[in-house]
Amino acid sequence: MKIIDNFLPDHYFKQIENLLMSDSFSWYWNDGILEPSEPDLYQFVHILYNVDLGGIHSNHYPLFDIVQKKLGVKRLDRIKINLNPKTVFHRKSGFHSDQRSISEGFGQHQKTAVFYINTNNGWTEFKKGGKVKNITNRMVIFDSNLEHTGVTCTDEKRRVVINFNYDI
Repeated sequence: MKIIDNFLPDHYFKQIENLLMSDSFSWYWNDGILEPSEPDLYQFVHILYNVDLGGIHSNHYPLFDIVQKKLGVKRLDRIKINLNPKTVFHRKSGFHSDQRSISEGFGQHQKTAVFYINTNNGWTEFKKGGKVKNITNRMVIFDSNLEHTGVTCTDEKRRVVINFNYDI
């Protein structure tokens, strides 16, 4: 696992932050975080790219070219932005891995990167131990087979992260 603070130069990060934290950005209801039937667990999402949906899925996709270059993306699987509203108590979305099958055309060097847009008291937790706090402009990169979960915040209106799934 690798944690990089101040991942993007300030002027690039501010463009992304201003877009995602604005009241005019398009968010889409996701009834459940891992499974649609999860009671009381929901989030808002914006899919930028999904290979299963035909590739580019948002007009905002080009803004994230610099992130992909810095990550060394060879084959992109998905870029998804998540907004988790503030909760009264910290809530875990459920442990999962982002690993894709080699038979689906994905390589052995699959990575997941979580990019934190706003500082709050939420975090990413790993099943084998360890937590990464939500800090503005922080990136955590790890092998896609590591089980992890997002944890909501209780101190800000929302927790906003961008998930990148890719091969290197």
